[in-house]
Amino acid sequence: MAIAKDLIHKWHEVISGDDLNLLENIIADDAVFSSPVVFTPMEGKEITMMYLHAAGHSFNMEKFKYTKEIHDGMNSVLEFETYIDDIAVNGVDMIEWNKDGKISNFKVMIRPYKAVQKVQEKMVEALENLN
Repeated sequence: MAIAKDLIHKWHEVISGDDLNLLENIIADDAVFSSPVVFTPMEGKEITMMYLHAAGHSFNMEKFKYTKEIHDGMNSVLEFETYIDDIAVNGVDMIEWNKDGKISNFKVMIRPYKAVQKVQEKMVEALENLN
């Protein structure tokens, strides 16, 4: 059975290529997405994909970069940095992989508070544009 450090390349391919077909292939049907700007976790593949897609449009991917990765068993924690409208954003993606090598849980945490506010603003715009 593969472990997180063997699976993380799948996520990096999605990030580098912005290919929704790749995203479709690595999200589990029962995935749960936890956002820093939504009070309750979002459950299910479709809504998880929608939020990850919106995040890709919100996070200024030209400046987005992972700065550190930690893998333990079936869990990956990736620290990232980006700028959105000149606001520095620092955060972590916490990814849990299932036995099938798909993402079953994806949690995003962001700091500082000003960055959380900016991400919320941009996520609302991106989600509205997806509908």
